[in-house]
Amino acid sequence: MTDLPPLADLLVIGGLTIDGFGDGTSAPGGSVLHAGRAAAVAGLRTIVVTVAGPEPVAARGLAELDAVTELHVTDAESTIRYRHRDGADGRRLWLEADTSPIRLPADAYGRLLTAAILFAPVAGELPTAVLSTWEDSWVRGAILQGWLRRARVGEPVEAIPPSDLPDDLKAALGSLDVLVASREDLAAAAETPVAQIDALRRSIGERPVIVVTDGAEGVWIDTAYRLPRHLPAPWRVGGVPTVGAGDAFAALFVASRSREGDGARRNAATNAMRAVAEMLEARRA
Repeated sequence: MTDLPPLADLLVIGGLTIDGFGDGTSAPGGSVLHAGRAAAVAGLRTIVVTVAGPEPVAARGLAELDAVTELHVTDAESTIRYRHRDGADGRRLWLEADTSPIRLPADAYGRLLTAAILFAPVAGELPTAVLSTWEDSWVRGAILQGWLRRARVGEPVEAIPPSDLPDDLKAALGSLDVLVASREDLAAAAETPVAQIDALRRSIGERPVIVVTDGAEGVWIDTAYRLPRHLPAPWRVGGVPTVGAGDAFAALFVASRSREGDGARRNAATNAMRAVAEMLEARRA
């Protein structure tokens, strides 16, 4: 009899990025890196499936993930690369390079056993069909940021509303348990979190729990049978970079496996926000 591998607390799937900044520096990034970091700090057994090229900056990010997670990498000719540019209308992202689609291990379903899964693409690297691979995982969640943008190499990233997503992707996302997006991610749909949730519901249906993160204001949680509920952040953390905060929240919330019960979900969201605040406080050092 073949022994099954231990059950992971969280499986994260998404592409690594190289993020370039106005001062000429660059760093590894992507939702998969921020989510993997947060899960590791929380002591969760985490599996990461990603795609990356051979660049030294990407190698640094992979090394960090390899040290704290079980890492599976699709090799590509290049890593997704974004440039952060400041202009008169604020900071914008430009896509400078894309990558190959993520290829799952042939025996992924039978070997990468997980209690919770977080899909976290950033630039079209995750085939829609992958969203149905682990249909019997206890909780399946997704960070919507990478889908709610139009990104072409050499052009600025443009936000798109959920109504613009392909029908097969809407159906796949609508079959998940949790969807997480920031207020900025949904800016093309509506201005306020409540209106944004309504727009997202019209596109993906009633099944998923929807969480809209609202920066220092906390989060909004919506289930299809009640009005969205606002949960304030435990405390505000100012004067530090907040990159990756939403990804960290999504990882911890989905890994909590709070599939049933509003009280359990509220507790999970509050605990995740508290962990993110502590992460931001640690950046002061």
